[in-house]
Amino acid sequence: MHFPELSSYHCLKTLVCVIALLSSSVAFAQITSIRVGTNAGASTEAVLFGVAKDAGILKQNQLDVEVVYIAGGTLSMQALVGKSLDFLCTGGTPFIHAYLEGAQSKIIAGINNRLPYVLISSGGISSAAQLKGKKIGISRFGSTDDFALKIALAQLGLNLKTDVTILQTGGPATRLSALKAGSIDATVLTTGLAQIGVKGGMTLLLNLLDRDIEYQQVAIISREDALKSKSETVKRFLKAYLEGIRYYKSQKEAAVKKTMALLKTSDREIAEYDYSQRVRALPDDGKPTVKGLQLALDDIAKDSPKAKNLTVQQLVDLSFIP
Repeated sequence: MHFPELSSYHCLKTLVCVIALLSSSVAFAQITSIRVGTNAGASTEAVLFGVAKDAGILKQNQLDVEVVYIAGGTLSMQALVGKSLDFLCTGGTPFIHAYLEGAQSKIIAGINNRLPYVLISSGGISSAAQLKGKKIGISRFGSTDDFALKIALAQLGLNLKTDVTILQTGGPATRLSALKAGSIDATVLTTGLAQIGVKGGMTLLLNLLDRDIEYQQVAIISREDALKSKSETVKRFLKAYLEGIRYYKSQKEAAVKKTMALLKTSDREIAEYDYSQRVRALPDDGKPTVKGLQLALDDIAKDSPKAKNLTVQQLVDLSFIP
């Protein structure tokens, strides 16, 4: 005997179950939007997260990553502390300065564990000796490029305080423009922009990567409150980051094309050079350099008594790395 109303009831019940299952599946796969700060438009992290997005790595980890450019580590640390960013990719030096001022944040991973910086000068300066009495541009005092310049000048036997004049000029692109215009005589730039300058007639005085100096040029930083309240998101983010490292290193073509786009250049040679340099600084395991952080800490402690009581272990939390 057939009961139409009973059959309709079973169909309705089945439909409700299917909808419930689909709803739970959508909720499980819900995409989390996060904002990640960077101090350079064509940084390692900007390229890496760009190719990771194109390859579907971010989506597989239920993430939508927006990379936000903020010139200078000091300003970007303020944005992180002010909760305008979820994560920040910046240098050990500005991070430690902010930590000493009370910023409740931790380094959770490493990106550039060497210094992919080049000291370049105007075409009329071809030696370190000719830099004496000249003006050198950085973004801000206490920034990563400020520290990179200290190292570069020390490597060249120049005195930071007596041999040159340091000017706070602005972000990387602004400093390159200032160098071209003659407002400054030299600056430190990451490898890709420096190569653009060299091809435009500037002089390469020193490539710091060739000196193989361990330093936390870029680390991934998070606020401590986010590490506690959004631990699952942090884990997914670092999982995607490690997968992104493997993709970035193994898929050169994709990384070079993305580098060209972010550098806004059609010159493949410049992008390939930048990629070859950055690969050398990017750790396979995603961990920061303890030696490099200690170097930054020791430098800051020369002028800050508070830094003398700090240890590298207080600055990092690597428990979220898969």
